[in-house]
Amino acid sequence: MKTKYIYLLLVSFLALMSCEDDATPVMELKSAASLHTLAQSDFTFNKDNKDAQFPAIVWDKADYGVSAVVNYTVTLTNESNNKSVVIGETGNALLTLTNGDMNSWMAKVGAYPGQKYDFVVSLVSIAYSGVPDEASNTLSFKATPYDPNVDNITWDYAYVAVGYPNWDYTTAYLLGDPDGDGVYAGYVNFTGADSYAILDGKDLTKVLAKDQTVTGAGFIEVKLDAEGNVTQTASSLVWGVVGTATSNGWDKDTQMEYDTDTRLWTVVTPLLEDEFKFRANNDWGFNYGAVSVEKESDLEGELLEGGPNFKVAKASPYIITLNLTNAGKYTYSLEETTIVLSSAEMALPGSYQGWNPKADNCYKVKSAARDFKYTGTHYFPDNTEFKLWDAEEWTGIEGSIAWNDNKTSGTFAIKKNGGGNIMIETGAYYRIGVDMQKMLVTIDKSGWGVVGDATPGGWDKDTLMEYNPDTKLWTVTVTLTDGKMKFRWDGAWTVNFGGSLSALTQDGADIAVSAGTYTIVLNPEAATATMTKN
Repeated sequence: MKTKYIYLLLVSFLALMSCEDDATPVMELKSAASLHTLAQSDFTFNKDNKDAQFPAIVWDKADYGVSAVVNYTVTLTNESNNKSVVIGETGNALLTLTNGDMNSWMAKVGAYPGQKYDFVVSLVSIAYSGVPDEASNTLSFKATPYDPNVDNITWDYAYVAVGYPNWDYTTAYLLGDPDGDGVYAGYVNFTGADSYAILDGKDLTKVLAKDQTVTGAGFIEVKLDAEGNVTQTASSLVWGVVGTATSNGWDKDTQMEYDTDTRLWTVVTPLLEDEFKFRANNDWGFNYGAVSVEKESDLEGELLEGGPNFKVAKASPYIITLNLTNAGKYTYSLEETTIVLSSAEMALPGSYQGWNPKADNCYKVKSAARDFKYTGTHYFPDNTEFKLWDAEEWTGIEGSIAWNDNKTSGTFAIKKNGGGNIMIETGAYYRIGVDMQKMLVTIDKSGWGVVGDATPGGWDKDTLMEYNPDTKLWTVTVTLTDGKMKFRWDGAWTVNFGGSLSALTQDGADIAVSAGTYTIVLNPEAATATMTKN
C-alpha cells in the first residue's frame, strides 16, 4: 500500500511538471517597431542653426508578445554611396540629436558640405540576445550639411584629405590663400606615413592635387602653388619662442607643446620685459612676428612670417598660445599667469675655489627667466670637482657623466640633498646647462670659435679653438676655403669679433680669407688675432 502511494505521488509530480512546461510563453515578434514621420523633410545646416534640435526620431515599440528588455539601433545611410553609420542605441522609443550632431554623422557617411543629399534613417530592435528585427518602415529626408570649422574663414581655402577618398572633412586640416594669389599654405599634423589629396574648399568634388605622401608623423607645412605643384617640409616642425625675453635668448628656442585635440601650440614660461619671436626647430627659415610695428606689444593678434619682434611690456609668467591651423592666417595670444619661479642664479662651488658657495670667485649659472633652467660658461681646470648649490641646498651627481666619443659633450642626472661630486677631468671652457625640473645637467665644451662660409661648419656651427690658461690665448689649426669668417664666443652672436685682425671689434665686418690651412691665434683681451698659413 505504501509503495502504491509513492507511485501515485510520482505520477502526479510528473504531470504537474509537464503542465508547467506547456505553460512557458514563447517570445516571438508580434509586430515590428514603426517609425513616426519626421516633422520636416528638407534641411540646410549652418552655424546659426547648429545648436537647434533636429526633429526627434520617434517610433512605436516592437511587440514581442511578452514583457522583454528591448534595445533599438538607429542607422543613417547616405543613398548616394550606400555608406551607413549607427547614430544611436537606446532602450527608449526616441532619439534626440541637435542639427550639429546630425551634421557630424552625415560627414561620417561621405556627405560633403554645401551639397544636398538623400538620407535614410532605419531602425532595428533586438530582445535579449535574439536576432535583430527591422522596423516596419524607414524615414527619408534631404539635407545639405556644412563645415563648422570654416565659420570664420572668408578667403579661399582647401582641405588636406588624408586617406582620400575615405576621409572626413570635419577632422581635416586646411590650407588657405588669404592673399588671393592662388597659393595655398597651411600646417598639417600627420600621424604617420600618410597619403593625401588636396580638395577645393568651395567644391569638394574638385581635386586640386592627389596621390601626395609624407614619410612619417609630424607637424608639416604643406603648400600648393597656382600651377598645382605641392611642396612640404622634409621634417617635422617643433615650434617655440626665442629672444631676449626668453630664458634661452636668441640662441635656442624655448619649445612649445602641440595638443592634437585643440590643434594649438602652448607653453607656460616667464618672459622678461624684452623681445621675442616664434620660431621652429631653432632655425630662422620658419619664424613669425608681429604684423606691424604698431602691434608689437599686443597680447593677441595675427602673425606675419618674418615680421617684427614682439615686445613684452611687462615681465611676468605667461601662457603663450600659437594657432597655426587656421587656413593660412595664423594667430597668437599671451595670457599672464601665476607660476612658481626659480631663483635667478645657482652657485657651482668646487675644488677650484675651496668649496665656498658664497665666495666671489664661485662660478654661477643663471636663469634669466627664472624657469628652473640655468646656463653659464666657465673655465674648469683639470680634475675639477664641484656641486650645485642653491638656497642652502647641495645637489650632486647620480651615476656618471655620459660623454660623447671625444668627450666634448655629456649629460648626467642629479639629486637634491645628495649625490656625489661632479668631476671634469680635462681642463677647458664648458657651457653648463642645468634643468632642475628634469633633474638633468648638460655639459658642452665651449669658448671662442671661428665661424663662416670659409670654415668647415659654415655659418651654422663653430669650429672651436683651444684655450691655454697660462697665455690666455685661443688657438686652432683649420683648413679654410675662399670666403669669410668671424670669431664668436660660446656659439652665439652675443659676443663676436670681426674687422681687422690687428684691431678686432664687436660686431665687426666679416673677415675675408683665401683657401688654405691656417693656424689661428686669438687674444680676446687685446682684441687681436693672427693667421699663419701652414
